[in-house]
Amino acid sequence: MTTEQGPNRSRVRMYLGLVLTPVVIAGLAAVVVPLFPSSREAEASATMAANPAPVDGERAYGYLKKLCALGSRPAGSEANTRQRKLVAEHFTRLGGTVKEQPFRGRHPLTGKRVEMANLIGSWKPEKRERVVITAHYDTRPEPDQEMDPVRHKLPFLGANDGGSGVALLMELAHHMNDLKTPWGVDLVLLDGEELVYGNDHRAGDYFLGSKEFARRYADQLEHGRPKFRYVAGILFDMVGGEKMSLPMEPNSLRFAPELVREVWGTARQLGISTFQFSEGREVLDDHLALNDAGIPTIDIIDFDYPYWHKADDLPEHCSAKSLEEVGRVVTAWLQIPRKTSRRR
Repeated sequence: MTTEQGPNRSRVRMYLGLVLTPVVIAGLAAVVVPLFPSSREAEASATMAANPAPVDGERAYGYLKKLCALGSRPAGSEANTRQRKLVAEHFTRLGGTVKEQPFRGRHPLTGKRVEMANLIGSWKPEKRERVVITAHYDTRPEPDQEMDPVRHKLPFLGANDGGSGVALLMELAHHMNDLKTPWGVDLVLLDGEELVYGNDHRAGDYFLGSKEFARRYADQLEHGRPKFRYVAGILFDMVGGEKMSLPMEPNSLRFAPELVREVWGTARQLGISTFQFSEGREVLDDHLALNDAGIPTIDIIDFDYPYWHKADDLPEHCSAKSLEEVGRVVTAWLQIPRKTSRRR
């Protein structure tokens, strides 16, 4: 991911390859709701009794350490493939219907073909109205924010940036069969989020997995009667930092304001203060491609994590408590009592 604001953050990326449809242009041109709702408004929007699943933060943290033990996991690598297989077996064991969504890219330095794949674990696959909860599972090829040339060559394990989102999806899989939600749920691992070397966009591309996922989803909507429709999407990105802060991401507020209000309102009812009623940094991330495909999607992200794209993005700088808090909020939100399902 990247941001367009703030010190020590790259501004070089445009949202490469995303066609700006009228939906996106309209969102950029004008915000039809206040930039962020007051806590009272958010609580009113949630209108439910918070009932989270018994999310186990220590178990999620154990998954994070297991993923990092595989080493650096950039798109197309052996470790990346091993990780995908590990999570696929985990989802299957816990009752998910698992499929891969293969696609190809080009290595930014060699030009060779890179085989990639998104991984989709589905619960209640018969449900036509669905929610997608997603995270990228590839790691950046190098810790590009390291100024020291020696540390720049150290492996990037991506404990928080990549590992935390996958670990939390693995923990959520334990609870999918028991959630009282009106929707089917797809837990999706996205590949190729940043197959990039350095900060020059000519040396790679961003958000390859989410673009492919969005393209396929849009295709099934356009050709005949769609088999299913996503009513909402949630992206996890850096949700495990030990001193986590989760303000409302501006692009999420533009494109899915109702969903932001519901999720942050749920956190308020649970007394989880890491979800802050303030505007954070504007982030270009995987949620943009999903919004462009018609899926109202928000980014839950701690972009002030001090080890972003550094060699010290390690498990010891992550927290079981942070993972548990995000998991509790999302599982409670999934179980909001509703007379009818939300529709876009």
